[in-house]
Amino acid sequence: MLKIATKSDISWIVELSYEKRLTYSKHQPNFWKMSENSNAVQEEWFESEIENPKVIALADGEKQGFIMGKIITPPEVYDAGLTLMIDDFCVKNENLWQTLGREMLNECIKIGKTKGVVQVLVVSGDHDMAKNKLLEDMNLAVASRWYTAKA
Repeated sequence: MLKIATKSDISWIVELSYEKRLTYSKHQPNFWKMSENSNAVQEEWFESEIENPKVIALADGEKQGFIMGKIITPPEVYDAGLTLMIDDFCVKNENLWQTLGREMLNECIKIGKTKGVVQVLVVSGDHDMAKNKLLEDMNLAVASRWYTAKA
């Protein structure tokens, strides 16, 4: 069951996010390298996001996943309209993407539309196959790719 995320959810959300960052860091150790205090930084970040009226933060009541979408205006060189940018979006097990992940994304988009959102942007690692499959199944398309290397 989905609910609006609150400060009381932050500790388990940080734990789930840590697991995601750990997995991501194995696939791209330079770009996704975690700082020594990454959990403390993440905790502060999530607290500010949950309090931000431009953020839609949802959590699963069973602590199996969460999603945070921020309503942004794209750079002035684009005319895309209000955008729901979703960067923090995790499930506890990759088998949950097609069920819980879909439910969370649909609900976040539904709420975003009531606030004038006309476009959705979801960040996902190139290696995150189960999440990417969900996004493709929901008719999201790749708009850009980032390439990285040590300088």
